[in-house]
Amino acid sequence: MGSRPRPTPARRLASTALAASLLVGVGAVAVYSLGQADLPALTGRIPATAYSAYQAAADAAAEVHEACDVDWTILAGIAQVESRHGRIDPAHELAPNGDVVPPIRGRPLDGTGGTQTIRDTDRGELDGDATWDRAMGPLQFIPTTWSELGRDGNGDGEADPDNLFDASMTAVAHLCLREPGDYTQRHELRRALVAYNASGRYAEDVLGWIERYRTTPLHEVVEGVDEDEPA
Repeated sequence: MGSRPRPTPARRLASTALAASLLVGVGAVAVYSLGQADLPALTGRIPATAYSAYQAAADAAAEVHEACDVDWTILAGIAQVESRHGRIDPAHELAPNGDVVPPIRGRPLDGTGGTQTIRDTDRGELDGDATWDRAMGPLQFIPTTWSELGRDGNGDGEADPDNLFDASMTAVAHLCLREPGDYTQRHELRRALVAYNASGRYAEDVLGWIERYRTTPLHEVVEGVDEDEPA
């Protein structure tokens, strides 16, 4: 597989560190458009690259806030529901560096089909749509959220919504800055997930996947993991 062209500087944002007071009242995703209507059986595994991205972001959570603690399974649950870890369909692949190829874009947020109405906020520089905003990347951030919270999760000096390392780190920032709490407590985690995407059904679907990832042996969940490898 050839490498995809890298986004121009106009399409990528430098890493940002923002206080919770700067957050707007819009969730990370504008609509539960790429998620599944019903929670499917756990038939596929997490790509090894995705697992590395979730672990790296979880390990770096304290960089967002000293009290921030996000288990990798939380990020995996979100990513499964949002985009099946970047492999939303056979046309999309997850590259070894964490790039999702081709980029994932949600439907236009024009108020139809149950979507919010969000007119273009980035002149199409991030999401490619100069008329309406669209949710972007494997974790489906809208441009305004990415502009405020976008993080560099792989140390290359840039934040790219189409890179799973960057998107995972940004998801940690969204959870901990928007709805900080003890995520070992289901009700507090659920509240943070609803803040991420304002849907109770979405939160329950993510929680269902988190539970599966926490209770299933790692070698049955992650591609390429040996049976005796610890989580």
